Amino acid sequence: MKLAVNGFDMNFRIDGPEGAPWLTFGNSLCTSLEMWDGEARALKDRYRILRFDMRGHGKSDAPRPPYTLRQLADDVVGLWGALKVDKSHWVGLSLGGMIGIHLAARRPDKFRTMIATDCRADANEAYQGVFVERIKTTREKGMAGMVEPTLGRFFTKDFVARNPKAVAEMSDMIRNTSADGHIGCCEALRGLAEGPSLPNITVPALFVGGEHDLGGPPELMRAMAAATPGAKYIMIEGAGHISNIEAPDRFLAAIEPFLAAH
Repeated sequence: MKLAVNGFDMNFRIDGPEGAPWLTFGNSLCTSLEMWDGEARALKDRYRILRFDMRGHGKSDAPRPPYTLRQLADDVVGLWGALKVDKSHWVGLSLGGMIGIHLAARRPDKFRTMIATDCRADANEAYQGVFVERIKTTREKGMAGMVEPTLGRFFTKDFVARNPKAVAEMSDMIRNTSADGHIGCCEALRGLAEGPSLPNITVPALFVGGEHDLGGPPELMRAMAAATPGAKYIMIEGAGHISNIEAPDRFLAAIEPFLAAH
């Protein structure tokens, strides 16, 4: 389904019973809402699950880049408003986690809980450089040129070797991402500066991340949790960046009790 949000058509999907607590999932860069298929199947009997494709991803339109994190967050608020979502749990991975941090600090009235996974709060020089290079490669080679380097950041080598079906599905998500959407979100990630937001988060917060994640390594995520009032951190052993796909059972075991407690 699609709705007009902030000047573009945004694709979304709702699963689960009416009247159940809302649970919104936010995607990573270069993925579509299907990255949460496993979680939706596991949780749809207990929650009203909202998944969406951010601008320039999946089946959503791609406004002209660059984008900002604030724009991506405003898109979520716009979608919530159109769907009359008063208050929701949030589970976001990578860019989706960063959007969650931004919103939880500024719109706590919309949150039951905020779970940020495999992400970081600030873009240091090295992290900014990653996205400068991604933009350059996309302009030169298109999204086909981003498949292999993205897979290398998304998954551990062992997972890639043992799970060809999951890797092929992720490759298609990356390849089918709009080049403009990818460039726009890379620009948003270059400007990431949410560290000062963490102490302002008052909603129940949980940070979860893969042991071998390069984008949101354990030491950074542990520090983010320490800076957020009352927050906890859970490391998923053996997993890389897309921890919900690489270790789905352990990912669910990390988030389910937290959701149920609130």
